[in-house]
Amino acid sequence: MVIQIILTVCSFLVIVRAVKSFRKGAIRFPMFVFWSLFWLTLVFFLWQPGLADRIAWFLQVGRGADAVFYLALVLIFGLIFKIMVRLESLDSQLTTIVRELAIIQKNPPSSPPIQ
Repeated sequence: MVIQIILTVCSFLVIVRAVKSFRKGAIRFPMFVFWSLFWLTLVFFLWQPGLADRIAWFLQVGRGADAVFYLALVLIFGLIFKIMVRLESLDSQLTTIVRELAIIQKNPPSSPPIQ
């Protein structure tokens, strides 16, 4: 029971942080919704462990906590993959920009004659 209260308080603190980040414009609305739903779902399963056990039974996993753990791992690795793809894209774009900037600085465009 104590762990449920602690994790619930922590989850709501993270949601409050997400709200503040959204209001500041640090995160976009889809990410705000995703993280808010994620933490609310966590709180829901904290207080309804029987539901997690039923999902575990459906997935043919021993315990509800194990099912949640496996699903969390899949989610985490999916997010890491998405971040890595985004970083590779940003790295490629940055390389292109730096190359173009170096070419422009080496060969500056001629200025029109002063009249």
